[in-house]
Amino acid sequence: MEKYPPYQSIFAKMSCGESQMLDKAFYEEEVKRLCFAFEQQFHYGVFFAYMRLREQEIRNLMWISETVAQNQKTRVHDSVVFIF
Repeated sequence: MEKYPPYQSIFAKMSCGESQMLDKAFYEEEVKRLCFAFEQQFHYGVFFAYMRLREQEIRNLMWISETVAQNQKTRVHDSVVFIF
């Protein structure tokens, strides 16, 4: 990972045993990059970014609904990746 600096910074933040947090860090990096697609002039990457952000929103809703269904409302914010 030394040759690709954005991922190197993600791995540097993590310590051993934080595999779930690593997933969240990758999702947060993806959301940050997809949001940059809306800052340019018209191009087709906006449509791809929109669909991927919708997928992340669905993933967030599924996480929230599963934690509520399992009566673990304190863990709602553990894996939610905020968009915008």
